Amino acid sequence: MEKNNKKKIGIGAGMSLGLIAVVMVVANMATNVIDPAEIIEKETEWQTIYVWTPTGENIPAAEAGGFMSCFLLDFGQVPETVLQNNATDWDTAGGGTVHGYADTDGWNEDAVSDDPFYVVVRARFTETQAKSGGTWDGSRCRVTITASGDETISQTVCGNDTAETYGGGIESENNSDYNHLYINFYFDDNDDGYVIADDGSLTIDSIVIEAKY
Repeated sequence: MEKNNKKKIGIGAGMSLGLIAVVMVVANMATNVIDPAEIIEKETEWQTIYVWTPTGENIPAAEAGGFMSCFLLDFGQVPETVLQNNATDWDTAGGGTVHGYADTDGWNEDAVSDDPFYVVVRARFTETQAKSGGTWDGSRCRVTITASGDETISQTVCGNDTAETYGGGIESENNSDYNHLYINFYFDDNDDGYVIADDGSLTIDSIVIEAKY
């Protein structure tokens, strides 16, 4: 009788260990499936949504974000106030405050020499690109510009709706009921404004628009 009891205990213990092993495997599988850190990281990467070519005024397709216009804003203006204007055509809306407005493709625009300015890029973003929890988040948007000639520019500005050392992204239309967020990004040399000398030039080499999603 004692021998039989010992056999039963041995089998029971072995079965118990087997069950524990199965439970541990299932638990590990579940953990791998719902790893929140991995999911968040994949959803918040900076992604390029537009690489600029010499385009004048532009309206992105209905479901797209991207470039809308590029112009020079007079350095005497207060960008974080003036650029709240949601006008599409800044050549008209800017009046005497805007020059060098690019309205045609492959543009080569005239600008007043020795007259300091900010470079402005107007861009639009979709809900996928810039909306979080039903609210627009301009800090998930940014523009990088490079330029050469009388001035050398290589700068990235985020759309945080504030003035920064080298510019800022000023929201001109932020309405949670609308399908797009509009931001005017301005670039500042943190000195006395960008200037083109007499008979000089400024060449916009590249504009890259990105969103974090």
